[in-house]
Amino acid sequence: MSRDISVTSFWSILSIVAACIGGLLFVMISHANVPKHSGAAKEEDVSSLAVKVERVATKVDNNRYILEEVKEDLKEMRAEQNIYTETVLEAIERNGH
Repeated sequence: MSRDISVTSFWSILSIVAACIGGLLFVMISHANVPKHSGAAKEEDVSSLAVKVERVATKVDNNRYILEEVKEDLKEMRAEQNIYTETVLEAIERNGH
């Protein structure tokens, strides 16, 4: 009788292990297309965002270049304005004395 119980226990344990493995495989296969997290983004959304970020980065670089040009133009205008101001002040001094 002892031998029958151990054979029965062996097959019971083997059946339980097989059922667990089968259940895990079923869950893995049935949820393969579901995102890993409820808040996970879809691949298409991530690709779209990557393109948008690249566009923004390009615009930022372009705006930085334009800003540098504007700064140079302002420096030149400021220098010209200083020259004109000095010329006007010299003319006022000559006419005033």
